[in-house]
Amino acid sequence: MDSKLAARLERLRVLSEHDLAALPDRVPSPEPSMDDKPAPGGGVALVPKATVAEDKEDISIKPTGDASKRNPSLDARMVTQDAKADAPPTNGQHENTDRRFVWVQGTESSHNLGSDPQLSPLPTHPLPPALLQRSEQAAPHEKYFTPIVALSKYPYKFCNKNCMQDIASAFFDQGKFWAREWDLYYLWDIEESKPLILVRESQVHDLLKEINSHLKLGLKITDSQREEGVVLRFPDHPRCRPRYLGRSHNRDEYNSMTDQVPLVGVRAPGEPAPPPLDAQMLEEFKDMIEEAWEVTKNKSKASKEKSRVKRLKNLKVFTDQLKRAQRYLGLRPSATDGLSAPPAIPAVDVSRSVPFSYDRSVVFVCVDVESYEKDHRKITEVGIATLDTRDLIHVAPGKDGKAWRDLIQARHFRVTEFAHLVNNEYVAGCPGSFFFGQSEFVSQKDLPTSVAACFEPPFCAKPGQTPHADDIERGDKRNLIFLGHNTLSDVKYLQDLGFDPLVLPNLLEAQDSAILFRVWQREEQTTKLSKILERFNIDHYGLHNAGNDAMYTVQCFLAICVREASIRNSPELQQIWDARKDSKIAFEQQELSQDIENASKIWDDLETNGDGGEPVPIVMKKPAVPKTNLPTGANDTPAPFDVDHGNNSASTQTGRGGSDGGHSKVDNSDGWGGSAAW
Repeated sequence: MDSKLAARLERLRVLSEHDLAALPDRVPSPEPSMDDKPAPGGGVALVPKATVAEDKEDISIKPTGDASKRNPSLDARMVTQDAKADAPPTNGQHENTDRRFVWVQGTESSHNLGSDPQLSPLPTHPLPPALLQRSEQAAPHEKYFTPIVALSKYPYKFCNKNCMQDIASAFFDQGKFWAREWDLYYLWDIEESKPLILVRESQVHDLLKEINSHLKLGLKITDSQREEGVVLRFPDHPRCRPRYLGRSHNRDEYNSMTDQVPLVGVRAPGEPAPPPLDAQMLEEFKDMIEEAWEVTKNKSKASKEKSRVKRLKNLKVFTDQLKRAQRYLGLRPSATDGLSAPPAIPAVDVSRSVPFSYDRSVVFVCVDVESYEKDHRKITEVGIATLDTRDLIHVAPGKDGKAWRDLIQARHFRVTEFAHLVNNEYVAGCPGSFFFGQSEFVSQKDLPTSVAACFEPPFCAKPGQTPHADDIERGDKRNLIFLGHNTLSDVKYLQDLGFDPLVLPNLLEAQDSAILFRVWQREEQTTKLSKILERFNIDHYGLHNAGNDAMYTVQCFLAICVREASIRNSPELQQIWDARKDSKIAFEQQELSQDIENASKIWDDLETNGDGGEPVPIVMKKPAVPKTNLPTGANDTPAPFDVDHGNNSASTQTGRGGSDGGHSKVDNSDGWGGSAAW
């Protein structure tokens, strides 16, 4: 049997074994005859009169296997009749081997939807009372929101296939997603034609925390999901700030509230009229709203093409990022270094100092933030590691930048108020095991100041060390590169902390070691930090300590940049890429072959089963009632009728058609950051 099919069957077996094991052994009822008297209350008695007495004590659940290993939330408790080998048929009827089930009201069962308390759609702790009134704006510090319709499709659009169905069944299907307490916000698009319905990012985290706790997963909002528009950071402008709509508890309430969104001009009492948007903020706002509408849609042919174009743009952006990183480290020339064309760039001899200039003389500042797994608002650790390219002058990098690692300096801050909180459920935290210096305890209110100091000379230098003489003499700001692994998450944590590195005037850009490794490997997905460390044989003890992780991130960054430069334009590099390409082709062919085989079997089964059944009547849908509380043009004109061929899915909020292509911004200011062939 194919391994993939065998794995699917095994998952089905595991999901159903508890329910099957819970079925007691009972005698089947005979087929009803014309002489049978009706059971009390109508119908036919499920238990034969001859067996009622003898089976009266045999209705309890039959334990099977090790009770300590069973999941009580998946046990089905039913009253059933099963076949006994020595039970003769009665009333001259043939033995009925079909199982018959009677549901016991209120009994826990994985098939009795909503009966299991662990699968209850409501959150463990109800939301606190709402602080806002209808149409009041969100607080200025609440900048991150998610389109709720996109979130309702989370397992199917953003989850791995291996856990997709488990997540959907437990928290999304059968109306479970909507049967939660949701604080709804609305925001009219720039054309004022349709309101976007949003929820705060904190409620998304609460949902993921419940899923992780119930299914033992490690779901989180990824950087790629933020880029796709799953979570949006709204500009700090009154026109761009979502307004409170109300709290819904089920799909009907949601539909009723979204049908009655206040008009564009409605403001809270005493709220002044918003100032106009400047040109740049207006374009950013329009782009963000378009992405939000796009992420709520199901994939169409047009949106797939848009995704393809956006993906190609992103690949160019990612590839250019690696090239710029190598320029900063003197491993690749810039346009001012005088080489004729990029293909002429030679490989770098890692046993000698780098042959090119250190572009822009930058300082890399790497940040890693650890938060408490049961409340991500509680930041427990901040690790910062810095690398000044002035320290690299005349120092040979060594294999994978090993000689440069000694020049990295790091600090580790622990928040005093949360020092007792140690992660152990999803990751093994080790806040007391910082291996690159002495941990420093700071209060929560002083943490932003301590972090900000690491972005100034002497950066993360050891206590008592002075800045470079050049920094003192010039008195100017050094060019900074913000470095991280999945950088956007750490930036957001710092912003929530009260320090926003993105507003620093001397910050040139952000670099992401996860993206750089993806470019180097030509992979579609990013890789965990621990896996990258293993690929480069870098010792990595004490992961999930913020200080250690910041240090390891810089080490990985150096290894990626130096390794690529050391085998650039060589037969070895071409062999690596060819081998990866052949492996991917073989894998895709195997997957395609299996999919075709499975599809063919489905068609064969459909062909041989049944005679087609009864005719299916045409169901005519009534025209939708136009909404009267929205501006002219806000509603699509309803069709005279629609033909429903059995698709009874709930209506969803849809985006606008006719949107333009992707909005990724590509920096082509330097021709030496051109795209590479993938």
